[in-house]
Amino acid sequence: MKLEKAKLITIIADEAIQDRLVQELKSVAVKGYTISDAIGEGINQKHLTSWEGKNIRLESLVSETKAHRIFEIIAEKYIDKYPMVIFMNDVEVIRKDRFN
Repeated sequence: MKLEKAKLITIIADEAIQDRLVQELKSVAVKGYTISDAIGEGINQKHLTSWEGKNIRLESLVSETKAHRIFEIIAEKYIDKYPMVIFMNDVEVIRKDRFN
């Protein structure tokens, strides 16, 4: 078994922009992603009801090059307009070719 390095990109944002974020990932040829509900509290306050919408957690394993391009896109188009968090982690994966 050979482990190879990759980047795990995580974006936590309002579900209202979920489709736009997915399109941004696809625009840089991301091969796959996972979306789940995100519940929590931060500096922008806690969502108190479902009426206000939900937060999502969008994650994808990508190459370092794609990770930096995704960060550039989010910084240019979204980070100053929407309450959101984006971060990346160094990870090791099997079958890296599935994530480049």
